[in-house]
Amino acid sequence: MEKNKITNTFNQIVSGYSNLVKSKLGLSSDSDEKIFKARRAICNACEHKSALDRCLVCGCPLAAKTRSLNPLSACPNNHW
Repeated sequence: MEKNKITNTFNQIVSGYSNLVKSKLGLSSDSDEKIFKARRAICNACEHKSALDRCLVCGCPLAAKTRSLNPLSACPNNHW
């Protein structure tokens, strides 16, 4: 995997987990929470969600992927 792709993936995951912490602390905006919940509902119903809560297409942890607002964090199957 090339260095830029690794860096981008790392940044997306960090962004997602950062937003998860903000949510737990009550610091997330209502509009962001609506986005996160809609994405999560789509992923929860997807055939590519693993039992370990990962996307089987890209390999990302869904807890982070669904909460990353980075434009590169889009669903690999274009579901969101």
